[in-house]
Amino acid sequence: MFIKTLSIKIIAFIITLFTLISVGQNKNDKYDVYSPGTCKLNFSILSDSHIEGNNFSRYKVFAKSLQNVKKNISGNDAIVFLGDNTMNGHHMENMLFHGTVSMLLKCETIIPVMGNHDIGNGNGDYLKLQNRWYDYTKIFFEKDLKHPYYYEIIDGYYFIILGMESHEVHNMLISNEQFEWLEKILSLSKESNKPVFVFSHFPANYAVNENREHTNLLTKMLADYNKEYDIFSFVGHTHRNLNLNWSFNLRDGYPEIYLPRLTELTGENDNKIFEKSGIGIEVEIYENNVYVRGRNFYTGEWEFDSYNNDPCEKEYILKNKAV
Repeated sequence: MFIKTLSIKIIAFIITLFTLISVGQNKNDKYDVYSPGTCKLNFSILSDSHIEGNNFSRYKVFAKSLQNVKKNISGNDAIVFLGDNTMNGHHMENMLFHGTVSMLLKCETIIPVMGNHDIGNGNGDYLKLQNRWYDYTKIFFEKDLKHPYYYEIIDGYYFIILGMESHEVHNMLISNEQFEWLEKILSLSKESNKPVFVFSHFPANYAVNENREHTNLLTKMLADYNKEYDIFSFVGHTHRNLNLNWSFNLRDGYPEIYLPRLTELTGENDNKIFEKSGIGIEVEIYENNVYVRGRNFYTGEWEFDSYNNDPCEKEYILKNKAV
């Protein structure tokens, strides 16, 4: 295993290094949270990178966006990738994604989510591709995952990652075991009296049970928790452009925030960088509120709504103070 790990790291380093040299440097200015002195926790979220070995434009947006993520003056307590990090789950794509994140975001706390494209988008050997994802996550992010769902506690805040458990393209199968696990983790998180953050590649209404029947159990669990405590859910998959009208959704009362595809391209054969490419989200936690702010990491600018030119951000007042 040591030889395999070392070989993958060396190959990924060589491939990534030469590719990054071709990309060049993102020279955009540094940025910061609203109130550095009172911000208790902040983290960045990116979704649907769709790294392909034969699409340099997509990789360019990805690499330069990561360079800008790193320019947060207050630093990042975590950086979350919401799935579909690769296009097909190929070794080359995994090396480029994991290698680039490892090189550009060295020493950062990385929270990876597995998406349907990371395991072949319905094609290939599901278990083989899932285990490949686990292998790369362990080699580069030092996370020894046994399931596509897990959690981490960062400065007392619960980060809960939900995962798909089948070769679905448009549904997220959640086993009874995962539902029971989630119920247990949510129960534990109440003791922290802090906001809880849930990350999933799929929105809650994509969830199906072990019989592959659509179920509202996930929505109900999160909504019930939100009645007394604070919970925020972040999802990808839909590729919706960030917009005040539909991105900051309330699903049965709790915030479910949709992220766009980070590497949105246009033109013939997807070879031109779209003006809305490079967009992700910054989350800032304060004593009484949480700010969710859209940012174009590729251009190094805060995102504004395309309809009314208002800042593409949302403030949520907390039920319980984040102490």
